[in-house]
Amino acid sequence: MTYHATRTKGVAVIMVLLVLAIVAVTTSALVKRHQFNQAMASQVIHLGQAKAHIQGAEHFAHQLLRQDRQANNIDHQGESWAQIAPPIAVEQGFLNGSIVDLQGKLNLNSLVVDDQLHQPSVAVFKRLLDQHQLKSQLSDYLVDWLDSNVETKQGTLEDSYYLALKTPYRSANQSLLDLSELALVRGFDTDTVAVLEPYVTALPLGSKNAAKVNVNSASAGLLMAMSGAIGQNKAQQLITSGKLDYWPNVTKFVDAAVGQKSIVNNAQWQELSNMVTVSSDYFGLNVAAQFGVATTQLKSTLHRNDSGTITVISRMYTPL
Repeated sequence: MTYHATRTKGVAVIMVLLVLAIVAVTTSALVKRHQFNQAMASQVIHLGQAKAHIQGAEHFAHQLLRQDRQANNIDHQGESWAQIAPPIAVEQGFLNGSIVDLQGKLNLNSLVVDDQLHQPSVAVFKRLLDQHQLKSQLSDYLVDWLDSNVETKQGTLEDSYYLALKTPYRSANQSLLDLSELALVRGFDTDTVAVLEPYVTALPLGSKNAAKVNVNSASAGLLMAMSGAIGQNKAQQLITSGKLDYWPNVTKFVDAAVGQKSIVNNAQWQELSNMVTVSSDYFGLNVAAQFGVATTQLKSTLHRNDSGTITVISRMYTPL
């Protein structure tokens, strides 16, 4: 009887300990779940606040660009929109951003205009490829991607290459929607895209200046590619002159680049003149915001028409 009672008490103790263990594990799991839910709720709230701050910054960028167009038709790096502001402190975080002139780069979509090869843009792109020891055939591959036909210059089917890939797809046969699409084009591997990225962009061809490069924002490397007459020293001189006193018109820049228009350089002068501008229609906005535990970034492409009206072409949020 004593043995049975002792054994019963031992079982009871084990049961109590087992129940306590289950309660402890369950409580711990509930606490962790509660903490996780709190963290998620905080992240969502802070992400929403950060996004609200970014939208405010985008609205401010619209105002800057609108006021700039109303003030003048010349865009250069000395204007207020082009200045890089230090991070701005906001409640529980910070906000910083910058506006870049996307027409300081070569618009790759300008290689094909109205479904026809645009020879001046192709020539610039080929000089850019040569400048970086890249194969000139890349220009042909890109043109095939952009034009509406399905045949290469050699008469073969464009899709024969793309459909033979491990993950097959077809040629777009239309303008690039984003520069990242360049990585899909034959020959444009990661390294090649990285080399070209500082000099090229992908913009719609809807405005009169979309195929032109703003010489007040262009790099020395791109200026060298704009004309065979512009060498490294000349390009650097043009950049320096533009920084000291921006180029007020196309004629003054072209005269400085290839000499005043004459019978000798007439074709070269005219071709460069048709490819450049001192006024921009497309801008890139980069904004980063931190609010509490959330950090997010906005990259958007903005179009500004002659009256100063701003239209968002693309907008991409990226949590960091």
